[in-house]
Amino acid sequence: MRSADPKLLTIMDRGRALLFTVVTRGSSARTDSLDQVKRRAYLTATLAGLPAVLLVWLSMGPDGIVANTIFSLFVLFYLACVLALWSRAVSIALAERTMFLGVVLFTFIHLSYVLYATGSLAGARTTITEVTYTTLTVLYVVAYLIFDSRTALRVSLAIFGLELFAVLAKALTEAPTGPNQAEIMWLLRMHAFMGAVIALIYTSSYLKEQLLRQRETAQAMHRLAHTDQLTGVANRRELYSELLKETEESERYERPLSIIFFDLDNFKSVNDTYGHDRGDGVLREVVEATERVLRSTDRLGRWGGEEFVVLAPETDLAEASLLAERLRAEIANHHSGSAPTVTASLGFAQYEAGDTPETLIKRADQALYKAKILGRNRAVPADWGRGGPIFAPTRAEGRSEPSV
Repeated sequence: MRSADPKLLTIMDRGRALLFTVVTRGSSARTDSLDQVKRRAYLTATLAGLPAVLLVWLSMGPDGIVANTIFSLFVLFYLACVLALWSRAVSIALAERTMFLGVVLFTFIHLSYVLYATGSLAGARTTITEVTYTTLTVLYVVAYLIFDSRTALRVSLAIFGLELFAVLAKALTEAPTGPNQAEIMWLLRMHAFMGAVIALIYTSSYLKEQLLRQRETAQAMHRLAHTDQLTGVANRRELYSELLKETEESERYERPLSIIFFDLDNFKSVNDTYGHDRGDGVLREVVEATERVLRSTDRLGRWGGEEFVVLAPETDLAEASLLAERLRAEIANHHSGSAPTVTASLGFAQYEAGDTPETLIKRADQALYKAKILGRNRAVPADWGRGGPIFAPTRAEGRSEPSV
């Protein structure tokens, strides 16, 4: 069997690495933002609920010392959670899990007290419906804010099963002749409702996760298709799309637009002498040096090989000349470790009425070739105009770098 081309494998590996980096960086950025949003949301919710908790605590009568003690401990726990959120003393992950576990424990302790401190299940129905089931429904929702969908489903089902077991045990032990039919119907209605709530929340969360995953993949694939894998700047396809849009804007609103082509001089000797890995490193360093010079409105991209293009909107030929010279000097003064200092030849052109992306590119490309002929390491304008003479073959015609 014929072996795969090593260059093709390298390109595929870089593509997978870029895709992984895009998704990872995006996820990391969202995680930091989500932690901040969660902290603010939890703090707002706990502060809003604090007056109600304190009012319930203060309104409790002297009867029921066990209930008073349990609720007093819950109030202290509640205040500690508010303080932890406010002071940022603990991570949001630890804070939300601690709060969740604390509320679950309080809910089951309260449920056990209500079930066995009262005489019958019928007497406890109102309290269980209004307090326990309301709290459990909220916990089912909050579980999906804290855990991933599968873990949240397991936690919700575990809480659901423990609560159902506790209430059924009470119902089955109440009457010698068996459980009261009315109580059983009440239990079935309430648990059918909560089961439906759990299923609905899980389905919504699962669909949301799938949509987010598809969006992340689509964004990563879009970036992969429009980004140069080696340098991280726009690739030829993206540059052409941007140039087409900019030329249309310039034609419609009569705004200046310039492009700068630059090519690294004698770059093949760097690859031949120091290897392609070092040559790739030089290309990345050149991109970093170039981006330090460019303005926020400029767009840098790799046209192919060691050739790059800068789109400079709102820039006439005189301004493009200054920008090109700054780029030339920055590249020439940049040192690339063990590799020799590289220089660049630059050609630049301004959009003229009636220009297409192809004609504008062709004029800048010819100016670049002229810079090569004149001795390299210089910036040359395309001053002969769109209809002027073309004195050198284009790259599509098999042009190679002149020997000087």
